[in-house]
Amino acid sequence: SSSEQNSPASSSNSTEAIENSPMQYISREELKDAITSLQENYVILDVRKAADYQESHLINSLSADMDAAKEGDHDSGIANLNEALKIATGRETGKEGCSYILLCYSGKSYAQKATDLLITMGIESQSIFTLEGGYKGWTEKDTNGVDYAQYILEEDTLGTVQ
Repeated sequence: SSSEQNSPASSSNSTEAIENSPMQYISREELKDAITSLQENYVILDVRKAADYQESHLINSLSADMDAAKEGDHDSGIANLNEALKIATGRETGKEGCSYILLCYSGKSYAQKATDLLITMGIESQSIFTLEGGYKGWTEKDTNGVDYAQYILEEDTLGTVQ
């Protein structure tokens, strides 16, 4: 209602973000293939809390913490995405022809927020993918004997950002 728009609670300076965009998923097999073939047109964004990223994360992934953004601080989320994209592509808004793979806890709320913010930033939705099952799914034992754990960097190993 119009009376709510004038209330102090809704007058935050945070960017108005697109919400609940449809999400596309990528399987861990597809992501593993992208990592092992060293495809350069993939950017893996770990959108979990920065502390969890520092503890352990997927090889070649960059931290773009969505915790505050999930609570409504979109500017914080966009700043974290800009920083990661600049490291990965040289530009804060990413580059043409890139696919962005989001890695969150279970492939749901953090990835949804990152998807919405990337679209708000002008990245095309068809370039954004979320890892099925998230980090949790990645670390589960594989029935075909593939060792997905080998692609995880623990704290203080090479490849961490910061």
